[in-house]
Amino acid sequence: MRYYESLYIVNPNYEQNRLDEVMKTVSDKISEYGFKTINHFVWGKKRLAYNIQEHKYGSYVLLHFETESLENLERFERFMVLQKTILRNQTVLLDDKPEKQSEKSESSTESVDKKEADPKSPKQDSNPEKNKKSEESAEADETPEPEQSEESAETDETPEPEQSEESAETEMKEEK
Repeated sequence: MRYYESLYIVNPNYEQNRLDEVMKTVSDKISEYGFKTINHFVWGKKRLAYNIQEHKYGSYVLLHFETESLENLERFERFMVLQKTILRNQTVLLDDKPEKQSEKSESSTESVDKKEADPKSPKQDSNPEKNKKSEESAEADETPEPEQSEESAETDETPEPEQSEESAETEMKEEK
């Protein structure tokens, strides 16, 4: 069994109903060509690296499918290119079978990502040794540097060397 991932970009101005129609058309073609759909979902609207047909954004749709034969793969690629609703597409061969995605698992991973990104809630490490080391390094960073006393500050100032009379005379001669 061979597994493929096809990512295609749809016009960003389409509403959800129109986007669902495009996805249904692609799913019907997949079934017609004898491929089995594993995942097919909208990844989201994202900014494009460059304008495509005067669009700065695109709705990305991710499709995972499996097939035993390669006969219809070229026909599927050609179908995707000829669709006017699809701005760009790319299909690649996967090494392993992709995991089945569900809407519930996607939303739960989003909430986990939000918790990790929340700066108010400190992230706790399960390893107490690492916590202890990080606390020690934080304390070391916070230790203030000792202030210089007035005597040592005076010794740091180096007086300007006085010019000897001879060097002053030679400079004046050179200026003339």
